[in-house]
Amino acid sequence: MINVSETEADRLSDHLNQPRIDFDKQYIEKGSNGMMIMNAVPCTFLNENKCTVYEYRFEGCREFPAMHLPGFSKRLFTTLMHYGRCPIIFNIVEEMKKQILDV
Repeated sequence: MINVSETEADRLSDHLNQPRIDFDKQYIEKGSNGMMIMNAVPCTFLNENKCTVYEYRFEGCREFPAMHLPGFSKRLFTTLMHYGRCPIIFNIVEEMKKQILDV
């Protein structure tokens, strides 16, 4: 799930030369509390595991896969969901497996 702020949505819709209302209809899902998330997994802007809007990507994408943030063990489902598509996650999990099996 990729959270999107108003500012981030404005910035990317401007980059895509797309009116914000059209951008939201095409790419954003809005919760009743006003929270916005990308409406597709994997992200619509991924092509061959590369971000096609890299310079305009959202903060959640900049942090991805967030292995450096506390609470890694609470994000195992998300980590494993992206195992086959994210080289960083793949390499970290494979290294962890080696370390666990060598102990």
